[in-house]
Amino acid sequence: MSDTAEVSVPWHVADRGFVLVPEVGAIRLSWKPFGPVSAYEVHGVQGRRENWSPNSATLLSVTTGTRFVHRGLGPRSGTWSYRIIAVTSHGEHLMTTIAVASSRTSVTVTGRPVAVVGAFDGNGLDLAISTSGFVHYRTTFPGDVDFRYGFDRPDRRWSYVQPGPEDAWAGRRSHRFRLRFDLDEIPTDDLDLALWLVDRHPTRAGSASIAVNGQALESLLFDETVGEVHASLVVPGSGAGPAHFETAVPREALRLGENVLDIAKDHGSWIAYDAVGIFAR
Repeated sequence: MSDTAEVSVPWHVADRGFVLVPEVGAIRLSWKPFGPVSAYEVHGVQGRRENWSPNSATLLSVTTGTRFVHRGLGPRSGTWSYRIIAVTSHGEHLMTTIAVASSRTSVTVTGRPVAVVGAFDGNGLDLAISTSGFVHYRTTFPGDVDFRYGFDRPDRRWSYVQPGPEDAWAGRRSHRFRLRFDLDEIPTDDLDLALWLVDRHPTRAGSASIAVNGQALESLLFDETVGEVHASLVVPGSGAGPAHFETAVPREALRLGENVLDIAKDHGSWIAYDAVGIFAR
């Protein structure tokens, strides 16, 4: 559907339940089907813009589904205006109304670091076995990761990849990563967990259970449909790409002295870290 937006034909504005969901570094788009179409074009421009027309310069993606995640927007809030267009099999040219949303600002920008592993720079190269590869995970971390902030080095003691129970190369079992950090006092507000990925299995990344001092928090869901893939061929470095996950850590779960954050990859396949950290508000 190349150059669809520039065809000199009348376009009909259609209400297709266009929904935008802001995330850290991304905006998630979804819409109702237009009818029998071969593909949709997703168009966007920066800022809150009105009365703009889609063209080749505004094209963000072409997709056969009714969902799209606009990633790579950075850790600070950014505003975008979007339109979806398509041509039905009956030759009808349809276009949504303009929808506007702003991505969320990351706690890595607004918060004060309490315990951070990695650089939140989008590459994860400062973490263990990031250069030697995932095939060395079992020999390097036979008991998984147990990291003490302020004492251990990320390039030796925190693996860039965390396998899941569906990964044969890691023993087909669950894997728990543990981050230990100290608090001199209990904060007056909740803390925030930031877990940034450079990659993940595109269709079976599954989820991870999160707990602080044994108190379960909301699980993180990593799955995202990106089309058909041959699962046996998907290894770290060839997955669905970066993603940012951030969630609150209730102050009631914290204690003086040592605190323990557990990230248990107990469902699905692997994830690959950029960085992970606890931040004060």
